[in-house]
Amino acid sequence: MRPGRALFALTLAASVVLLGSTILNVALPQIRAVLGASDTGQQWILNGYTLTFAGFLLVAGNAGDRFGLKRLLYWGTAAFTLTTAACGEADSVLPVIVLRALMGVAAAAIMPTSLAMILRVFPAENRARAIAVWAAASGLSISLGPMLGGALLSAGLWWGSVLELVAACGLLAFVTVAAWVPRVEGSGAGELRVLPVAGSLGGISLLLFGVVHIDEGGWTSAGTWLPMVAGILTLAVLTVLEARHREPLVDVALFRHRSFSVATTALTLATFVLFGYMYVVTFYLQVERGYSPLVTGLLLIPLSAGLMAGAGLSRTITRHVGTRGTIAAGLALTTLAFVAAAGLGKDTSAVLFMGDALLLSLGFALVLSPGITLASSTIPADRSGAGSALLNTLRQLGSALGVAVLGSVLWSHYSSSVGRRLNDVPARVHDVATGSLAGALSTGKPEVADAAVASFLSAMHEVSLLAAGVSALGFLVAVVVRTESVRRGRHRTGRASAFLPRSEPPTVQTATPSVRERT
Repeated sequence: MRPGRALFALTLAASVVLLGSTILNVALPQIRAVLGASDTGQQWILNGYTLTFAGFLLVAGNAGDRFGLKRLLYWGTAAFTLTTAACGEADSVLPVIVLRALMGVAAAAIMPTSLAMILRVFPAENRARAIAVWAAASGLSISLGPMLGGALLSAGLWWGSVLELVAACGLLAFVTVAAWVPRVEGSGAGELRVLPVAGSLGGISLLLFGVVHIDEGGWTSAGTWLPMVAGILTLAVLTVLEARHREPLVDVALFRHRSFSVATTALTLATFVLFGYMYVVTFYLQVERGYSPLVTGLLLIPLSAGLMAGAGLSRTITRHVGTRGTIAAGLALTTLAFVAAAGLGKDTSAVLFMGDALLLSLGFALVLSPGITLASSTIPADRSGAGSALLNTLRQLGSALGVAVLGSVLWSHYSSSVGRRLNDVPARVHDVATGSLAGALSTGKPEVADAAVASFLSAMHEVSLLAAGVSALGFLVAVVVRTESVRRGRHRTGRASAFLPRSEPPTVQTATPSVRERT
């Protein structure tokens, strides 16, 4: 095995998955114009992917542990490439949502498996660096999506071209995984149970359904709170049942380790605010400010720059203040960035916007790599697939809820605000203006456009302050909750040390490219 090549293939596979989750953001205005997607439809196009992604992560992680990590990664990249290419050719909203959901199923086979391979293949002394590279590249792909997608759309290509680019990257990942990733044998034991998959999918779906439809009936509507309550109860029951099962898909015992709890909380909340931010600023830049997809992508370059700079900076800061201190510093920066975003207006200079985006991405980078490293340090080697799946499930749930919650708050506030400002206009114009920002601007009436812009900015400011509060909550968790010392835990016996990975590297056969478990 050549570790450098294996790490490149694993990182590329994970990066393609995250690229597919953000590259479609800049295409939303074109999707609305070409396919007639409503605001709710656009949210489901984004969340159809993250919904199945999060729902199938648990079973995918266990499947990798039992049947072989490389086998699952190999077929996952193949399926992801094919479904992405097909989605780019869809010609109506429903097929796009369905194919995006199938993309999410395939992505679930890739993301936890690539991280689990690092935990199993790399020895303890090299594992933290490998995780840092994997996390940095994955985070960078999140921010590269809008820039690459904007370049394609500004070149005159159709909206689906952004997905065809992802499919091309997926094909490259498939080839490198097949050639360079060693085989890790599975245990072959146990069974894959349907109940946890159905429970996680059902619970997350109900929760998102209620949140996405806030703008239609408000928080007090039964169509909003009833699905949300049902979803939360379903997930709670699933957690209790899995905690009592002898072979759980949801390894609830990991949460007994405070390091895992703090890291996953920080990662989930940071992902929540970042994905919600990228959804909101797409409309701010392309619809409210009128920038082209290419200019929008260029204005979001600081997201990539901050992630690249933060990846190296996080290791330096960690050496001085520790992992928990670095995570807290990152969440403090994201909180400040969202407070500053509450001051964005229709004439804010591009430099100020880019500076705020840089601050946000730098904070996210300080959470991402240290958080994944801290959480991964608590996962047993023989449960690396299931453990990394739980970690990624929470991150994907955070991204889905970020788009759903912040997007719904945005449009709910916008609709009610513009409705109050336009009481005296004809009913048809009123309905168009309250329906969407783009619809209001397309009426050609200055008073309608002014009311819509003011309402949207007010809504965006409210969302920014809400995101700042969520980041501040994560900061408090990182500061208040003390984590166990990983190094000290390795020398302890008992429950805490049982969560820690084995320090010795797995045995690699020289005759064939396989990595076998120790028995």
